[in-house]
Amino acid sequence: MPRGGKRQGIPGKGYSNRTDLQMDYEPGNAATGGIRPKSPDRPIPGPLIGADQVPNLSDPTNRPNEPVTAGIAAGPGPGPEALGPMPPPPADPVRLAVQAMMLLTPNPDLVRVLNRLTYEGR
Repeated sequence: MPRGGKRQGIPGKGYSNRTDLQMDYEPGNAATGGIRPKSPDRPIPGPLIGADQVPNLSDPTNRPNEPVTAGIAAGPGPGPEALGPMPPPPADPVRLAVQAMMLLTPNPDLVRVLNRLTYEGR
């Protein structure tokens, strides 16, 4: 037999001695027993995309006046310069860790490590 004796509970009623089982309830319908838990205060996601809205390779192009090779360094159309500046390469994780340590506790040894990483191009 479980410890604490027989458990007695009332459906739809919160437990006064259990903070993990207490819920706020709002009126529901007959299918839910007349009660349902309150919905959390979070935004409802936007409309879902249906399978017929996803483009296929057989669909007509959305840019009929643009060549397929636009944006690459071969064929007709603008080259890579049309794409604009490239994002910087991802930062070195070692450098990020040392910079985070510098924010917490500035230290001359960490400054030397950062200078070395800069010298190495990392």
